[in-house]
Amino acid sequence: MQIIALINQKGGVGKTTCAINIGAGLNGLGKRVLLIDLDPQAHLTYSLGIPAHKLKNTFYELLKGTVILKEKIINRNGLSLVPSSLNLSRAEIEFSGLID
Repeated sequence: MQIIALINQKGGVGKTTCAINIGAGLNGLGKRVLLIDLDPQAHLTYSLGIPAHKLKNTFYELLKGTVILKEKIINRNGLSLVPSSLNLSRAEIEFSGLID
């Protein structure tokens, strides 16, 4: 298994676009691809045509341990995705112990 991480603090630098295109390219080569959207704005999730604002369980719930990975994978256009949503923005504060 290979892991490719696209990380940059600044927005608008092409992380989502690169993730989709690299994933699609690898899928075209016959590779299995799992994309994990760690953006609270859920741009990768929306870019694959999935309405993040309507999802009940996303990567946030996976972090909380209320769901398992298998339950969260959505298949779209030959790619597998663990979606994100705005709920993920609460994770840093919640998991730091500042709130219950």
